[in-house]
Amino acid sequence: MPRDTTRRGFLTAAGAGALTAVAGCSGNSEPTEQDTAAQNDSGKNSAAKTQESNDGTDESTAETTDGSSGGILQMMADGSVQTLDPINAKGSGAGYNQYNQQLMYFPDGQYPPEPALATGYEVSDDGLTYTFDLREDVTFHDGSEFTAQDVVYSYRRLAESPNSRNKDDIVGETLTIDHEKDATLSEPTDEETLADVVPDSLAVEAVDDYTVEMTLASPFEYTLFQIAGGAFAIIPEGSVGDIEGYNGEYAYNEFFSTQGEGPAFAGAGPFQVDNWQKGSQITLSAFEDYYDGEPDLDAITFTVVSSGNTRLQRFQNGNADILESVPTASFNPSSVSIDSEEGNRSLGSYTLDDGTTVNYGEIPALTTEYIVFNTLEVPLAARRAFAHAMNQHDIAENVYKGMGKPAYHIVPPAAYPTFENGQAGEDAYDRHAENGYESNTDFAADGYPYGYGETQLEEARAVMEEAGYGEDNRYEITATTITGNSGYQQVFTTLQSKLRSAYIDMSIEEAEFGSIISRAISGDMEVFGLGDGMEYPGPQNFLRFLHGQNPSGQFTRWGAEGSYVTEEYRETAREAWDSNYAADGTTRADHNEAFQTVEEMNWASVQELPFLHPMSQRFWHDDVDVEMYGVMENQAFDDTQLSR
Repeated sequence: MPRDTTRRGFLTAAGAGALTAVAGCSGNSEPTEQDTAAQNDSGKNSAAKTQESNDGTDESTAETTDGSSGGILQMMADGSVQTLDPINAKGSGAGYNQYNQQLMYFPDGQYPPEPALATGYEVSDDGLTYTFDLREDVTFHDGSEFTAQDVVYSYRRLAESPNSRNKDDIVGETLTIDHEKDATLSEPTDEETLADVVPDSLAVEAVDDYTVEMTLASPFEYTLFQIAGGAFAIIPEGSVGDIEGYNGEYAYNEFFSTQGEGPAFAGAGPFQVDNWQKGSQITLSAFEDYYDGEPDLDAITFTVVSSGNTRLQRFQNGNADILESVPTASFNPSSVSIDSEEGNRSLGSYTLDDGTTVNYGEIPALTTEYIVFNTLEVPLAARRAFAHAMNQHDIAENVYKGMGKPAYHIVPPAAYPTFENGQAGEDAYDRHAENGYESNTDFAADGYPYGYGETQLEEARAVMEEAGYGEDNRYEITATTITGNSGYQQVFTTLQSKLRSAYIDMSIEEAEFGSIISRAISGDMEVFGLGDGMEYPGPQNFLRFLHGQNPSGQFTRWGAEGSYVTEEYRETAREAWDSNYAADGTTRADHNEAFQTVEEMNWASVQELPFLHPMSQRFWHDDVDVEMYGVMENQAFDDTQLSR
């Protein structure tokens, strides 16, 4: 089942053991980093060394314990760590929830969020001002004491730093902390929303050492969810000098990467970065001064294993403690036995191919798997041909073996807009896709226009012929899929054979997940597969990227100069967003109308082609005492225990 998903704003699934991070839709390139290993001489329990054997498994020299605590939790990551910087990370960050902390957090991945570095908060009657009382017993990994100034500095970096790839999370179109804009910093277009923050104008104030006041430009109902996301992690004030007023105690790559004696990184999480061998392994050791008590584990080792089959083999051989997904081709639904339900979590056991029984958990994910088109490169006719050729029901049943719901909208069913007549969530989702229920545009009047639960190859051929393509003028395109992700590979391979009859010749290449994110940001791919997980259960979390504002900063580039854009569709989406969502005095019903219109214009424009809302899964051995995470998925292992 898929785990190569992203979180807008760096809410990663890494706390659940995956090496993933945000796929926001704007940002800068990765900073230059040196491939030198960092050693920490603190004397804390370092991870065991591993040696790869010829069959792809490893022999671990990790020490074991006889008690119920201590020991080293052996985890796997599916790609190389690129940076430890929470505001920059897109596609990297193994173990993120272990070594960082925010003002708010999702306990064991469950919402609503609760105070973490904060002890409590108050919200003004107008919903604009949030006042946070802070803990007075927090120590960063470098020994410095946490105060309100650290919050101000960290939030300023997110909004102002040239290294920030997640500015849309703090000064974008949903959560927008009040700030001044300098029009000279951005072009006079409808894109001037992110690059024009006047230094030190962000409305985040240290009232005193342990009180922070934050004022929004407009009320946002998911504020506490958003600031629980990874991009809002707090680091010590002045650690680096990438915003005005700070020279920086360390050079950027010395603090966040392996330059010189680095990383000198200091967070406030239960584990600290102990050893980082770029491209292969990162080790986190227990932080004895963690404010909530020293973790039960001694250390956590994340070893990079890009192959899903190799990850499964390592887990099966006992060389990894937790497995966050089984390759779709290897998963056997009949091997699952569900014993209990805890809310929306299902718990039980799974029998591996060798007969070994392990613990198992599953939960419907707030995630969408989809295909992304770069509209600077791919014309609308080809995008629509892809949609006609795809059968989402077939993918869910035969590729993902029923472990997910066919996706026709970008917003997952649990977060889909509700309506005044009481039709809500999954029912509204299904009825809109099937027959155009509550549709706002003629394009969606009859429901999903490319075949609900069917493949329409004749229509695919017709749309390409109308655009001038045929046997003597075939369209060529390259699709990029994540290395080791058998689900995406099967989706593209199936489409490849179908599209040939529609005059489309598609070649398929593989790339590591982190590389795909970096390439998506730079815009050098034509079409690629991606998964996106929600930071909060509101439709705007995803749809803010699909209505055509700031097009040059989006993966799709829809509306950017030179893109294949239908202005009628873009104007419809922009008008719905500006008038029904962003305007003052709008109601929840107005918002829902805007959300559905943007979904319908994504149908019309095929910027992103959804195919699955997956089920998230976890497998773990009997000697690991760990909770199955909740729907937000990010989880710290501070209370996880080993008994071996």
